[in-house]
Amino acid sequence: MIYCTQRGKKSGSSAVYDLLAHAYDLEHGGKLPEIKKSIHGKPYFPYLSDIHFSLSHSATHVLCALSENPVGCDIESPRIISRRVLTYFSTPAELEMFAPLELWVLKESYVKLYGRTIASIRDLRISRNGDDIVISEGQFSGDPCADVSFTTGNKEDHPLSSEDRPPVFKTYAIDACIAAVCSLSDDYHSPLVYI
Repeated sequence: MIYCTQRGKKSGSSAVYDLLAHAYDLEHGGKLPEIKKSIHGKPYFPYLSDIHFSLSHSATHVLCALSENPVGCDIESPRIISRRVLTYFSTPAELEMFAPLELWVLKESYVKLYGRTIASIRDLRISRNGDDIVISEGQFSGDPCADVSFTTGNKEDHPLSSEDRPPVFKTYAIDACIAAVCSLSDDYHSPLVYI
C-alpha cells in the first residue's frame, strides 16, 4: 500500500518515520521493527526480508510505500527545476512526454527501488507506452542500475536484477504534489491511503 499525509510541523524525516510506523501497524500489527540502512542509505528491515518499504518527504507531505515486493517512491511539492538540472537528467524527448517534476519523481522512485544515488539517473531514459510508463526500449539491459543487488546487510542478499523483469511505475497527484512509485511487481498498482 501507499500511504501519504501532510507533514505538519515535524521535520520531514521524523514525519515520514511516524507514517511508516502507522502504516506498519495497520498492515502487520504491532511496533515498527528495527531499521538499518544500506551502504547507499536505503532503509530496510534487517530481520524481515519479505517486507519492503520506501520513504519520501516534500516540503508539505510525506509518503511511504510498504510492500511484499521491492519498492521505491518519491514525492515532490510544486517547484521549478533549473534548466541545468533538466539538461543533466533528461532528454528533449522525455520532456515532451512528461512534465519536469513528474519525470523527476519517476526517476527518483526508480533509483530508490535499487537503493542507489540520484546521480544514477543521468543515463536512465523513461517513456510512455500507451498508459504505461516504461524504461525506454534499448535501455533496459544496459541501464545504470542494472545488476544492482539490494544488500540488506544479511548474508543472504536480495538481488534486484533489472534484467529479470522491468520495473512498474505509477504516479499519484496528491493535493498540489506529485508522487511516483516504482516496483518490480507486475501487479503493483496500489491505491493511495491518505491519512
